[in-house]
Amino acid sequence: EGKALLKRWLPEYSNKAFGLDNAGCMVTPGVLDPTKGDDWNVILEKNPWLKTERLVAKPDQMIGGRGKAGLIAVNKSFDEVKAWISERMCKDTTVAGITGQLTHFLIEPFVPHQQSEEFYVCIQSHRYKDEIFFYHEGGVDVGDVDSKASKLAIPTGCDISEEMVRLELLSEVEASKQKTLASFIKA
Repeated sequence: EGKALLKRWLPEYSNKAFGLDNAGCMVTPGVLDPTKGDDWNVILEKNPWLKTERLVAKPDQMIGGRGKAGLIAVNKSFDEVKAWISERMCKDTTVAGITGQLTHFLIEPFVPHQQSEEFYVCIQSHRYKDEIFFYHEGGVDVGDVDSKASKLAIPTGCDISEEMVRLELLSEVEASKQKTLASFIKA
């Protein structure tokens, strides 16, 4: 639920410079058995925007290469997303030679954009540091980001500046976008 955390805390940490209007919604196996969780009707009641927006759906599990594996549904209606998730929920799926069941899916609003407007940002927390990974290309074809990304390690309890972010992570980004990106990442 990383986007839910962003929706809650990003405005505060960025002095309201950034926000997230919609963090999407989670779909769990409860849709298959309403006695165990939220069925589709409850999900719709809690998220009426699902009927009015074009949508993206994907497994919300630690899977790299979801796009290449056909595990992202893009620019779909609610009925299309519902069918797509239902076809995959709790069924064996193989990605990169590993087989397992998909049990959690995220539905988000579809945001039309150009490939040149997509970036990859990942923050990992370790015992004595946090580490920010950044790559100037995002999307389905990004490949092995961990080997390509610029990294910035921040010792626990330390802060970073926008200048540090710009210098360490954003060298491949056009200058006109660096200030906004640095501010966003710092937040």
